[in-house]
Amino acid sequence: MNIIRTYLSSSRISQPATLRGKAVQHLEKTSVNRLLPIFFGWKALLLVIAVASPGVGYDSSTKILFDAQRGTHDSWFAKVVEYVLLRLTRWDGIYFASTAANGEQVYEQEWAFSWALSRVNSMLARALLNPFPLSSIAKSALAGVVISHLSHLLAILALYRLVYFLTPGSDLRKRQLGFTTACLHVFSPAGIFLSAPYAEAPFALLSILGLLCYAQAIENRFSTFADAYQLDASFTLLAGLFFGLATTMRSNGILSGIIFAWDAIAMLPRLGAVLSTRDGEAITRVLATLAAGMLVATGFVLPQAVAYMEYCTTGAARPWCTAYPPSIYSFVQSEYWDVGFMRYWKMSNLPLFLLALPVGGAMLGAALLALRQSEDLAKIVMGPKKEIRDQPFPPPPQVASKGEKVWTHCLPRFALMELALVGLTFTSFHVQIINRISSGYPVWYTIMAILISESQGWQEEGGSEGRQGQRGNDSTVQEGQTLSSLLGMKRVKPEWVVRGMVVYAVVQAGLYASFLPPA
Repeated sequence: MNIIRTYLSSSRISQPATLRGKAVQHLEKTSVNRLLPIFFGWKALLLVIAVASPGVGYDSSTKILFDAQRGTHDSWFAKVVEYVLLRLTRWDGIYFASTAANGEQVYEQEWAFSWALSRVNSMLARALLNPFPLSSIAKSALAGVVISHLSHLLAILALYRLVYFLTPGSDLRKRQLGFTTACLHVFSPAGIFLSAPYAEAPFALLSILGLLCYAQAIENRFSTFADAYQLDASFTLLAGLFFGLATTMRSNGILSGIIFAWDAIAMLPRLGAVLSTRDGEAITRVLATLAAGMLVATGFVLPQAVAYMEYCTTGAARPWCTAYPPSIYSFVQSEYWDVGFMRYWKMSNLPLFLLALPVGGAMLGAALLALRQSEDLAKIVMGPKKEIRDQPFPPPPQVASKGEKVWTHCLPRFALMELALVGLTFTSFHVQIINRISSGYPVWYTIMAILISESQGWQEEGGSEGRQGQRGNDSTVQEGQTLSSLLGMKRVKPEWVVRGMVVYAVVQAGLYASFLPPA
């Protein structure tokens, strides 16, 4: 009875057993709180590099815009802020800032730069930055910088949660992989573009939130409690909403619809039986999947519908108004930036292809691996199988855990979206932009984080660090094999890749602030 009283006492219940020793150190090392100083330290470094860059560069567009709208705002505060903003508002950032300052897209080519983000920037500048003694263009640029920093911070926190949620295995391994992946995103090749008034950071945040909601939907899909299908449908719709919002930031967000298209195709063989038996749960999932796909499509169509009403119903129609479909996105990219299938394949652009090759190659390799060997990756991440004493012979067949099922369901779908992006970028986009739009696609970050975790040693529940062992004998992964050996990359050190990302981002910040390519 004394033992029972001890275990049921309020002091015992309120103070559960805690990890000690090295296990506690592992928790501290992979805490979300550690991401904050890393994030702010890196952002400060990029800002210092940008501010210290010489001159205004070969293009003085930003300075002309700022000088033209300065008016009476000529205080020392305005000069200091504008000096910093001049270094961050380069290349496409000028379009984002000017459309936000005007409150609308004045010129046709400005429709290539997020109709939705320009309005969010404009509202923030007017609502929160109005008291500051700055010109409207400076306020809009500052609002864009604030949005980018805040979005990137929230994106890495959401990415930590996504990888933690997806990863099968122990809590320490979840934390380690989530922390490492989030750190890689901090040092993303997107670099200064995640600080400047661009759409990359908001897009990354909304895309990752969509992936997180989808993963939670699938987790409920593999659950057996009564209301699981309702949560599945709710999270599916929420994922579609976030993907749709991401698509208003960048049109390549439409690739998120691949996830729901895959699910819809997978449902087709059973659709007849579902309808004939009037299976309410299955019908709810089908409708939620279709609705989520429509939300993604809405994010792509809505801004273009607004443009169509503006340009194609006034009598002086533009050439794209009679095209099928009448897409202003496609027209302005082709007309003003010569974007189109294989148009970028010129000898003069060879250096840009070489510049895009490292990130493009990493994304391609990670996507193919996740598509073909998601089950093997799950076993690698989970680590060695724990020995069970008094196990019957022959041992019972292994059944995949719910965590493994969620991983193997989600990862290939995420990877196919990433694979499509690589294909489109190398055939139809300005290829160098893959270094910055890759920030919204987490599969390649996750694969890189697995390699880094292996090289540094996985954190174990017992407080020890060990190399990766594998579980199970029913796949191509053998006992003790690692992802590095599976890929034949024993001589490639992951830290080289990280150093390359850091060096690239540092050099990129200096070049960008001086209005020098690549952008």
